[in-house]
Amino acid sequence: MGGFRLRPARLWANEGTRASSGWAAVVCAIVGWLTAAFAHAADASAPAILQWFDSTYGTQERRVADFFKAGYGSTWIPPTGRADSGNQSVGYDVFDRFDLGSTNNETLYGTETGLRKFASAMHRAGGDVIADLVWNHNGFSTSGNAGFASAGGYPGFVLSAPGVPDGDFHGAFETGDLNGKLSGLIDIKHETNLQYIRSPVTAGDPRNIPAGTVRNTPSAANARFYPDRNLGGTTLYNPKTGQNTTLYSFNTADATAGDAVPENATGLLMRNARWLINDVGVDGFRLDAARHFEPWVMNYFDEAVYRANPRKLLNGAPREVFSFSESASTDRANLMSQFVRKDIGAIPASQIAGNRDALDFAQFWPIKNNLSSNGTANDFRSMVYAGLDVYDDGKVNGSSGVVFVQSHDDFGPDMMNVAYAFSLMRPGNAIVYYNAYEHYDPLRSFPKPGRGDALGNFGSTITTLVDLRNRYGRGDFRERFLEKENYAFERSNAALVMLSNRNDSGFDARTMAVDFALGTRLVELTGNAARANATMGAGTIPEVVEVVGSASSRFVNARFLRNNGKDQGYLV
Repeated sequence: MGGFRLRPARLWANEGTRASSGWAAVVCAIVGWLTAAFAHAADASAPAILQWFDSTYGTQERRVADFFKAGYGSTWIPPTGRADSGNQSVGYDVFDRFDLGSTNNETLYGTETGLRKFASAMHRAGGDVIADLVWNHNGFSTSGNAGFASAGGYPGFVLSAPGVPDGDFHGAFETGDLNGKLSGLIDIKHETNLQYIRSPVTAGDPRNIPAGTVRNTPSAANARFYPDRNLGGTTLYNPKTGQNTTLYSFNTADATAGDAVPENATGLLMRNARWLINDVGVDGFRLDAARHFEPWVMNYFDEAVYRANPRKLLNGAPREVFSFSESASTDRANLMSQFVRKDIGAIPASQIAGNRDALDFAQFWPIKNNLSSNGTANDFRSMVYAGLDVYDDGKVNGSSGVVFVQSHDDFGPDMMNVAYAFSLMRPGNAIVYYNAYEHYDPLRSFPKPGRGDALGNFGSTITTLVDLRNRYGRGDFRERFLEKENYAFERSNAALVMLSNRNDSGFDARTMAVDFALGTRLVELTGNAARANATMGAGTIPEVVEVVGSASSRFVNARFLRNNGKDQGYLV
């Protein structure tokens, strides 16, 4: 099965992986019989990420076996903290980041104990947990809500302070991407430097955050939310901030041993992120609304999570935290400069380094727009090189960008299966979105529907593609055919992937060069060729093609299967 740990794709050379498929894709992948073909593969795709929404931790723990069997490497889950609008909230209106749910007062997803058990089960199965991390904002409540301020406001934050009328937040009438409210959510002002013990432990400590009648009151139990400085720390230099910093670990054996120290609001966010990884068992983060806070904040995020994971790789090396940001921008230069940082191992170990990427919106919109039901408008030439991967170094090698074709925020393309075949069989990190509908409400439009077959519940299209990614998503990328309506690429000596964006019936015959040895037989493994032949006539779409030509010029004669309104236009 290979390792499941999520890493930047460039680190996965010569490691085993698997692949998956979606219902709106026409992918033709023709795979070689010989495993010897893998011997010289330079690139291999990391196991796919499962975005697993609207499910409780208990259900997820019970379904870890399904996750493992499907072949995913990690799962991205919604925000883990208590929400402002109630326990039925999806979680992006953050109220308390350290309250993960408790018995008789569960969040939508369960309890802290449930999350810890789920994370532990994932780790035993070789998987990672990536949690949504919200650093841009808190919830909808403000000092204008009756009784909210007097009760203590948001745990760990102040709504106002002497000389700072808006406390840790931007003013109610501020505007713009950085200072304004996103969807009415109160915006955190990261540069405000109000120093308090924000999870107060000892009553009477003059450094404590001002207490309310209900919240921000001292409790000895809050000690567990702080690292134990008696365990010793590691002092490192952060080249992005120009400062030395000492990183401490949480004492998982003695919850009372944490040392409460003053910090500003950004420091609280950093402490919470490190606690989730170092203590709770989370392995990485998806940073929500990242373009809505200042770029320098990312430097402190890197500091918060650096070497935070107590788990090690099998060889004893550090298990680096991998994260990716949501910017919702298609500006590739901006995405690369602000959100992609991969200097782990490239700078001295005595310095803070980054290991983060970005959701590839620059690739998402061309996929959506060029795999539409209007086949005559689709154009692969406007799609295949639109993302971050090619932009950063001119190569399709998975070096940058986390590719997705649908999400909790965005509907995917009409030819969804073709899109998943494209994203899963190319190099690089790729996401499959699954909405479990455990809290289904027909009146709720968020989160958006996902792939019902992502864990094999309703068909095997996606799980087949994930399996193909893991078995044959290796080898250097070779573009084999690119025209408006047909696109083919090879994972050298491993798989030939053929995609169509035409929505009518029939096929397009083409001849393509390949790296496979002369005489190699390539077998179509998605089942689309066989299904098409059942209706179009035996032999219409070759289910096995042979490499012909000469030792110096090898090629195959194959047929691109059109979608015929059935999202079937992909072969592998």
